Amino acid sequence: MTTLDYPSTTLTRLSDQQRDELIGQLHTDGFFVLPGLLASDLTHRLLNAIDRAAGEARTKSPGRQSVKISNIVDVDPVFLELTMYEPALQLAHDCFGPLFQLCQSNLVSRPRDHRIDDFLGSSPWHADGPRPGMFPTVDGVMGLHYLKFGYFLTDLTHSTGGSLQVVRGSHLRPELDRKKHGEFKINDYREELVQIDCPAGTVIAFHQAQWHAAPPNQSDIERKNCYISYCPTWMKPLDREYPTEAQLAGNSPEERWLLGEPRPAMRWWLPDSQDLMRTQRFARDSDRSKSVQTVRYE
Repeated sequence: MTTLDYPSTTLTRLSDQQRDELIGQLHTDGFFVLPGLLASDLTHRLLNAIDRAAGEARTKSPGRQSVKISNIVDVDPVFLELTMYEPALQLAHDCFGPLFQLCQSNLVSRPRDHRIDDFLGSSPWHADGPRPGMFPTVDGVMGLHYLKFGYFLTDLTHSTGGSLQVVRGSHLRPELDRKKHGEFKINDYREELVQIDCPAGTVIAFHQAQWHAAPPNQSDIERKNCYISYCPTWMKPLDREYPTEAQLAGNSPEERWLLGEPRPAMRWWLPDSQDLMRTQRFARDSDRSKSVQTVRYE
C-alpha cells in the first residue's frame, strides 16, 4: 500500500506550475492531493451545516446513523460557497476549458455503524457513473467525463475511520477489470492501493473512472466529508435539475454559470464572448486575455 504526504498550510490559489504537476498526476495516477488545506473557517462552517443536515435526516429515519445527502447546494449556502473553491475551479478549467459546470454535490456523515450493506455505512469498490461500463472508451480507456473533489473535514490520520481508498492508475483500465464484485479481490492490487488517511481540511480529486472504495468507520471520530464534481456544460448534471431564473436571483455571475442558468441551447456548447468571461478568472495567467479575444461564436 502506498503512503502519501499531506499538506499543513491553507491553499487559496494554485500556480501554473502546481497545476501542471496535478494534471500530470491525474493523467498517470487518476487522482491527486491538493497542496494545501481548506481554510479553517470554511471547514468549521461546513461541519456545522453537515451536522444540521445529518441531524434532520436521522430524525426522519430513526436507527440509521450513516447519512448521505445529494444536491447539497440547495441545502445550505455554505455548500454553494464550497463549489466556488478557487483551486478546484482552476483545475476544472484545465480539464474542460471555460465550458464547465457543477455536475454533482453530496455530503457524507459516517459514524461507527454496523450497517455496511449499502453506500451509507461503507462503499464497496467501484468506479463512478452513471453506469461507468457504458461510457465510451478509446482503446479500452475511458475519457474524463467529470472531475470529482473530495473535501475531508474530520481527522482521518488514525487510519480506522473509513478513509477513501483508490487504486493508482485504475482509471486507465475497465471498471474492476470487468470482474464481478464477488470475484474482485483488492489484494490482487495491493501494490497500487492508496489509503488516504489525511488530516482535516485535505482535498482530494479523482477521475470518475478511478476505482475507489471506503470501508466502514471503525473509530470514534465521525467521518464527515463533501464531494463536489464538475463536468462540461454539454453533459447533464447527475443529481439536480437546472434552476429557474427566479431561483438564481441574488447569485453571482460565476455561480449562475456553474449552476446552469437558462440560456439558448446552442450556448451550452458554443459560447459567446460574454460566456467565456464567466470562468476567465480560473484560466491560466498566460491564457486569460487570449481565451476571450481569439474565440468568436456570436
